[in-house]
Amino acid sequence: MTEDETAADRTGAVAATDPGPTPSPAPDTAEARPGRGARLRAAAGSVRRGAAPRRRVLLWTTAMVSVLLLVAATVLYAAVVRPAQQTEQARVDGLTAARTGVEQVLSYQPASKDADVARARGLVTGDFGRQFDSVLDSVVRPALDRGVGTRTVVTRAGVVSAGADRVTALLYFTQEAARPGEPPRTTAGRAEVTVQRVDGRWLVSDLRNF
Repeated sequence: MTEDETAADRTGAVAATDPGPTPSPAPDTAEARPGRGARLRAAAGSVRRGAAPRRRVLLWTTAMVSVLLLVAATVLYAAVVRPAQQTEQARVDGLTAARTGVEQVLSYQPASKDADVARARGLVTGDFGRQFDSVLDSVVRPALDRGVGTRTVVTRAGVVSAGADRVTALLYFTQEAARPGEPPRTTAGRAEVTVQRVDGRWLVSDLRNF
């Protein structure tokens, strides 16, 4: 074998085993892979569509919580706050009415006996009112006809119990009795008085001396 043949054989072997330069990979871009861009856009649209229902649910939940809180506050005010306010106001108004009622129910003067008796009748109510009518006719009027007068002044008063329409108070008072030809006599006493709201007015519904 000549040298030229040997060189040719070597060249052929190299050509057979060498595949040549490796081609460069295509760039990984949206232009190179159009299917990927479409998938990304579809995924973004799906996320936006999923976010809208979640926002609606959040808004609905917030609105419902606000309504429930409003209802709870209204119920609390109606069940607790308002009755407490009414009771506190009744303590003040009822105690004032008890003081005034006792002073007027237990005070009479011969010179104004008809007006005084009529005033007393208008300040009592219930069973006590009916019993008091009997006392006025059997005790008070005969005493007034004899010229006996009484004047009652409440000196101390405190609430024993109170509700929105009913108050019981303990009163301390002095009572001055004047008889014709005699000096006035003053005595001290105390009474438990209950007043009740009737048609917007506080009236004496019980009075017990002790």
